[in-house]
Amino acid sequence: MKLLIAGLTVELEPKYEDTKRLAAPFICGDDRKPDIRLRVSDEYLDDLMSRAAEGSTVVQMGNFAFSSVFNQRAIPFRTMLVHSSALIYDGGAYLFSGDSGVGKSTHTRLWLKAFGDRVHIMNDDKPVVRLYDDRAVCYGTPFDGGSGIALNESYPLKAIIFIERGEQNSVRIPDSREIIQRLYFQTAHFVSRAVAAEMLGNFDRLLSLTPFYVLTCNTDISASHTAFNEIIGEK
Repeated sequence: MKLLIAGLTVELEPKYEDTKRLAAPFICGDDRKPDIRLRVSDEYLDDLMSRAAEGSTVVQMGNFAFSSVFNQRAIPFRTMLVHSSALIYDGGAYLFSGDSGVGKSTHTRLWLKAFGDRVHIMNDDKPVVRLYDDRAVCYGTPFDGGSGIALNESYPLKAIIFIERGEQNSVRIPDSREIIQRLYFQTAHFVSRAVAAEMLGNFDRLLSLTPFYVLTCNTDISASHTAFNEIIGEK
């Protein structure tokens, strides 16, 4: 199966029907040579299952394995995972990023309630960003993190917002050091030394192309209005 993900031709050998279903919208029909080949061994899957959270299925681990391999091999193409919920507003992508359980999906769903058809979620866990000379573009992937939201779309990246929980809603602008620290833990960071140098170069380019924010928020719908007003700037 040949896919087109973030403009990269990806050869995938899916093991499970769920993987095929998620990959179907990304199928590429031309005869271009693959940029990336994704193959996952049974031994690797067995290792993942031995370390997986209780209740995880082999299908979930298989999808996770493909996403992990893709996200590491995409780095030399100036393409990087940002573990986030990708919210689309007015033709632009806003990535709400943070650790699992912090409330990324909870927050972006508040936007759906607050702004209705003006917004939608492109990918709720594993979108990627590809860096060009003068812009950053966010792409959907067939890797959904279990949400079922994995659209084959792309939009200019408008901002990356790191989420943290709090009783009061507020937005601040982090400095470069904080951005790098937070970003490191939300991307494919278990890489070789050579690829790590390329990854850090991607970070530098991303910082030059994209604004970053830290959103402290509760789960009230007012959190979406605070974020909207402070980040997008429309009152």
